[in-house]
Amino acid sequence: MFTRRRGSRPGGRSGRWAVLALAAGLTLLPGLATAAAAAGPAPAPAATATAPAAPAEATAKLAGGALPNQQDLAGAFVPSGPTRLLDTRDGTGTGGDVRPVGQSPLILDVSDVSGNPSVRPTAVVLNVTVTNPTGDSYLAVYAPGGVRPTTSNLNFSPGQTVPNQVTVPVGSDGRVAFFNHVGTTDVIADLAGYFTLDKAASTFVANGPTRLLDTRDGIGTGGVKAQVGENASIGLQVSGVAGVPARNVTAVVLNVTVTGPTAESFLTVYPSGNAVPSASNLNFSAGQTVPNLVTVPVGADGKVAFYNHVGSTDVVADLAGYYVSGEPRTGGVFRTLGTPKRLLDTRDGTGTGGVKAQVGDNASIGLQVAGVSEVPSRSVTAVVLNVTVTEPTAESFVSAYPSGRNVPSASNLNFSAGQTVPNLVTVPVGPDGKVAFYNHVGSTDVVADVFGYFSAGDQLGLSALSFSSPTVDASTGTAAVTLTWTVTAADPDARQNGGTIVIRQQGDAPDTYVGQSRVVSFLQGSSGYGADFVSGDAASATYSYRFAVPRYAGAATAKWAVSLVTIHDQTQQRQVLAGSALGGFGNVLTATSQVSTVTALQPRVSTVYTGRPAYVFIGDNAYVRYDVYIQEQQSGFWKGTLQLTGPGGAKLTGSFENSTYDGQLYSPCQQSVNYPSCGVLVLIPSTAPAGIWKVSGVTLTNNAGQSKSFTGIDAPPITVTANGTVQADGFTATPDELNTWMGPASFKVSMNVRGARGGVRSIELFWAGPCGSSTTPIAEPDGSYSVEAGLGQSNNGSPAGCTLTGAAITDGAGNLALYGSNFSAPGIGVQVRGTPDTTPPTVTSAALNVTSVPQSTAANRSVVIYAQVVAPVAPVNGFRSYLYDSTGTVVGQVSGGTTVAPNGKATLSVSVPYGIAVGTYTVGFEINDAGWLSTRYGTPGGQPVPGGPLTLEVTEG
Repeated sequence: MFTRRRGSRPGGRSGRWAVLALAAGLTLLPGLATAAAAAGPAPAPAATATAPAAPAEATAKLAGGALPNQQDLAGAFVPSGPTRLLDTRDGTGTGGDVRPVGQSPLILDVSDVSGNPSVRPTAVVLNVTVTNPTGDSYLAVYAPGGVRPTTSNLNFSPGQTVPNQVTVPVGSDGRVAFFNHVGTTDVIADLAGYFTLDKAASTFVANGPTRLLDTRDGIGTGGVKAQVGENASIGLQVSGVAGVPARNVTAVVLNVTVTGPTAESFLTVYPSGNAVPSASNLNFSAGQTVPNLVTVPVGADGKVAFYNHVGSTDVVADLAGYYVSGEPRTGGVFRTLGTPKRLLDTRDGTGTGGVKAQVGDNASIGLQVAGVSEVPSRSVTAVVLNVTVTEPTAESFVSAYPSGRNVPSASNLNFSAGQTVPNLVTVPVGPDGKVAFYNHVGSTDVVADVFGYFSAGDQLGLSALSFSSPTVDASTGTAAVTLTWTVTAADPDARQNGGTIVIRQQGDAPDTYVGQSRVVSFLQGSSGYGADFVSGDAASATYSYRFAVPRYAGAATAKWAVSLVTIHDQTQQRQVLAGSALGGFGNVLTATSQVSTVTALQPRVSTVYTGRPAYVFIGDNAYVRYDVYIQEQQSGFWKGTLQLTGPGGAKLTGSFENSTYDGQLYSPCQQSVNYPSCGVLVLIPSTAPAGIWKVSGVTLTNNAGQSKSFTGIDAPPITVTANGTVQADGFTATPDELNTWMGPASFKVSMNVRGARGGVRSIELFWAGPCGSSTTPIAEPDGSYSVEAGLGQSNNGSPAGCTLTGAAITDGAGNLALYGSNFSAPGIGVQVRGTPDTTPPTVTSAALNVTSVPQSTAANRSVVIYAQVVAPVAPVNGFRSYLYDSTGTVVGQVSGGTTVAPNGKATLSVSVPYGIAVGTYTVGFEINDAGWLSTRYGTPGGQPVPGGPLTLEVTEG
């Protein structure tokens, strides 16, 4: 527990600081990972809703630009902007569609934020603002294609305008998604930069908190104490200040706070020397104190600028860290978590050793983060947390800071009594692996979820990298050249290193590439899979890889380059070298090639729907998968697009790209580079027009960079609906329980249908379990519709049962409505079950067909029991009989199947063994029904035989 003396006013000189709110959970589809929100407030009882589970939107997907063996590695940062990417108020980013976001996620394409198709973002940093919300709700931002996260990024009430910075992983299709929980809201997103592995970029140095600007005191303004006026900007020197280097700083991370504003306005932070952008970082009303996290590129003069729109306001800016490029590589690279993890909740004792207590007045608590959950125990320079205060007893502020340091004169969250307030924090980790949280006044509960972290890489390096020859002639066939490299680890605790290299054909411009990526893993001591370990130890290890230079290219000369090297050791350090950062090595191979003259043949395309028609419900967006079978006989397939055309000529496109990992094709393509089969995911947004969509074209590009487009594709069409015309509800099964032990039984499924034009043409039902149904609708007198259905026979000791998993209703005009989990559509809630067998069969009378047999013929004589059977639920279908001697020993037994006659009589055989001795014997038996229930008679522990014991005399003769 830490304490500190009281400071001045909240937000004052002993007030607030906050750090970069980067939070990214790598959101992947089933089998790879699940989607996590980039960041967001922790749910608090009765204050913050929790996002409901959402259906998976597709099959396996990597984050855009991620490595197959290091999906958590987002890489280094490229500052960009601020640039407006999305504004639902005017159609920016939505193709001109002007409408607020409801409960169907809005999908935003961010694949081209770099302006270079070869440089793919792994994650984007956005300032996201909600405005004009109609309900108490939250917004979650995440990578589409997986399960929607149960965390949020922004919480808001009706009429509020709320901004927050978000770092969100990018889906493999280059998109991010925005989900609003309740009501509608407009959403604005401004780009601050992106992470990538495809070019040299900047790494993060956590540095702070340090106050750089306070217009109330003249800090950072040359002593001038004045608010930022209307339609005015002020500049702030950041390079060469407070430990920030004077050179190579590309962006700074600031916690920016406005306080004492005189009017409703907004504040924009941007690179000095640039025009004021049409973007904002903070929105506020008169008298409010509002903080937000800002990542802003640094101007050429080493400054950033602050613009206020209306009225005047004081501005406070606290440094949280900076991004630096070039050498030495002192910064950390960003790594994501599969899903956010809760590390602290003072309400239930999470992270506090079980102590359930608020953080008190002028008090701090520590939180262990290193070595907890998926955060490594070492080499973590900073963690990305979503911190929420809830149920505070007084107006106060909370500061997050590295454990072991003094409480800073800055804050991360400002709040009033009773408020629930979240904010994003990137906080340096103390030497003990902890961070601390300080509360100024009163007491409050604190919740913290971790979304990602920065890994140091300053102890790792690349000391050599070169091809065995700078040139090669591959024009007459594939030629092999050996690539050798040496990695170093300065940490004396390092015991093993490894990593990844990527080889690509260079394009004509810097950081551009042609053809598929060749991803090769390496690990100290390992050979035969990926690269080969040659020699050395963790301090300096040498590797080699035999690169098979392709024969075909787009020109007679092709340059092949190592475009990326990632290095790691078991201390969890990570180093990323990409693009121009590798220019000092011999990372380029010039090959004489044969010019490709052959492009792909007409591909074959199919959908992956099985067991049901190709119907697609888009109420919550949907991905449709196509399989494309390709023939490219020279340079092989690289990438392609598949286009759908729908009603009114609307177009949708899905892209796909081939790559290899350790010599094998990697998702989404399989087989071989010349004859691959590739899975293509096409996003069908909720705004797509309903109706029939067909594959209208496929464009394929080979590894020589040559493209060819195809039309006339023979692929099954899909029918898309959002249930905008026809709707149904009130699904019921009558009866919903049937006795099917004797055989199948009939029932009907009824529903109310609205909006049907020209009546209801067909109703298709889809079942999990042994049910079947007609497709012909029956108009009922009450205006509802029904279809006949049947439940299959119960067997194997269990009653039959089935669940209605899908319903497709088509009206006379061809309009379609979809329901059920089969289509990821609204639920149906209909189950039909067979009657359970809870009552065993009984016998009301039993008799032997003979009561005496001679010894000489006993074994050949047919001896049977005639039993009068009562089976209330399941029919009798089996028996077992026992023949006992006078001592109670079983001397004969038999089991088998039996049937019951219409009169209720069953015949059960009795086994009389050869050589049976003369004497008196008794007969016991057991009857079994189809539900695997049984009753015993005349056996030890069984019931008495109705009418008395069954005896058989074996006589002499």
